[in-house]
Amino acid sequence: DMVCRLQTKQSEWRWFESHIHPFRTTVGTIVGVIVTRDITEWKRLEDERLRATKLESVGLLAGGIAHDFNNILTSVFANIGLAKMVTAKQSPPQGEKVIERLEAAEKACLRARDLTKQLLTFAKGGAPVKSTTSVASIITDTVQFALRGSAVRCTTHLPDDLWAIEVDEGQISQVIQNLVINSDQAMPDGGTISVVANNCLVAPQNVLPLKPGKYVCVSVADQGIGIPDDHLQKIFDPYFTTKQKGSGLGLATTYSIMKRHGGHVAVTSALGKGTCFTLYLPASTSMSAKNDETPESLVQGTGRILVMDDEEDIQDVLGKMLEHLGFEVDFADDGLKAVALYTQAIQNGHPYLATILDLTIPGGVGGKETLRLIKDHDPDAKVIVSSGYSNDPVMAHASQFGFSGFITKPYNLLDLSKVLTQIV
Repeated sequence: DMVCRLQTKQSEWRWFESHIHPFRTTVGTIVGVIVTRDITEWKRLEDERLRATKLESVGLLAGGIAHDFNNILTSVFANIGLAKMVTAKQSPPQGEKVIERLEAAEKACLRARDLTKQLLTFAKGGAPVKSTTSVASIITDTVQFALRGSAVRCTTHLPDDLWAIEVDEGQISQVIQNLVINSDQAMPDGGTISVVANNCLVAPQNVLPLKPGKYVCVSVADQGIGIPDDHLQKIFDPYFTTKQKGSGLGLATTYSIMKRHGGHVAVTSALGKGTCFTLYLPASTSMSAKNDETPESLVQGTGRILVMDDEEDIQDVLGKMLEHLGFEVDFADDGLKAVALYTQAIQNGHPYLATILDLTIPGGVGGKETLRLIKDHDPDAKVIVSSGYSNDPVMAHASQFGFSGFITKPYNLLDLSKVLTQIV
């Protein structure tokens, strides 16, 4: 048996499998029959299966380290923010120099947070936090951010009649950013990136691994060096990279996010001419995109907040942030202790304004069970769930589990102010 890849007259590469069957004729001559069949479609499906297996393996690792890593990062990230506010009160130029260093540290934390998000994209059981939004606004904001300081030009074609999409806005922004950055790096001497979006209908009989229906297609094309044909089969594999400083997670993340959204990412490339990635994003059944009116400034408050977290560093920095916002804070390192404090506060006539619960307490009572016990005493309790495992179903659908809001680790003072403003 033999499997090989051949190029057709139309310059298309296809996979073939050949079986050779030798036999002896009636006169004793040894001859053979060769049966060859086109297995291109089977090979594509097998590659998809193997890729999914690799992504699941990465997911097991990502899920295991996410909670601890993001707890550490929360403490670092939040303390830097607090230090900036204290330093801002110092007289220049000394204060300005310190703030400059703190901002550099803050940017490094943001890069670490982005890397963790990419790893968590692979985690088994996670789900995007979807809302109805406009792909045009995501593209405009993301492209502008991704190409800051680049000599590469970008043209966009975003028709006014594009359908709304039902997606996790942060994850799709990450996908587009990955593709734009790849295109930018493929053109070290400059060039033009073209980003085009169109409405498209996928028919029941189609070669794409998609359900029939309405999609918004987004293509990101460059004039770069192109991708060798033997690399095209591997570019979506975790940790595969040809870049000296690449992590090999960008396109693997893109692939995983698109699968989670019920979409697809396709790629075509020609050496010396460039590469084009095409995203298929399911259109929303809702007609209007969301309008986020959350304020972008700190909002002060008063009242008592109960915090449950088993990490002393988190308790310390979260307490300082809440005090900076004007709140009083009590702490518990376990669900049962949190419930005891909550019920005692009700009995004393000084109930908590809100409660922040860590989703996972190793060896103790976590956020879900603690919420149930608190709701038994106070059905109207305002409870926020917090976790470093952003792809946990509870974080993806907090309200369905009874929580009033959620905040994903690591977070800063503005993130904390936003979620408290939303619920109280």
